Amino acid sequence: MYTNVAYLGKPHEDIVDECKPILVTAAGYYRVHTSRVIDTVRPNGRSDYQLLYIASGKVHFYFEGKERIITKGNMVLFRPGEAQVYSFYAAEKPETYWVHFTGYNVDHLLEYYQMPKNENVFYTGTSPDYQWLYRQMIQELQLQRTNYEDLLSMNLQHIFLLINRYLKEYKKIGSAMLDEIERATHYFNENYNKPLN
Repeated sequence: MYTNVAYLGKPHEDIVDECKPILVTAAGYYRVHTSRVIDTVRPNGRSDYQLLYIASGKVHFYFEGKERIITKGNMVLFRPGEAQVYSFYAAEKPETYWVHFTGYNVDHLLEYYQMPKNENVFYTGTSPDYQWLYRQMIQELQLQRTNYEDLLSMNLQHIFLLINRYLKEYKKIGSAMLDEIERATHYFNENYNKPLN
């Protein structure tokens, strides 16, 4: 398993901070390709929030004892106290980004950006922007340079904004078309100096 992780405090520390509007406390990336299975079992959940993005492959989540296989392009949001049980199987080549966060304004932000209230899983598309923003959060937490907490907060809110945009546009256009437009735009921007047709 390849990991790239960063923590505000000690690894796996469950930080709750009600003094700041929003605070990113941990971020990471997992690519499982060697270990047969990696399990996360938190029957009582955590005291903070966690947002996972499935970048590729599949991850097996268990909600109220029922298995649900989540594929690329989906986000999974756990709120404080919600049971977290999921498994990564190497054969399914999962790549997952995740972030833990806390703060007194989190509920308001989630409502403002219209995150689904009664659903842990929602499809948000396969835009490369999500992976880039998660990698930025990992890097900021690792280096902890001047104003890093503000940048972390901005990057996380940027993800919220992209999710909100996708969910609103999805109703009008559909996921397949949105994903194709995103991929084409990124490809053209990266390959502007090559012959395209």
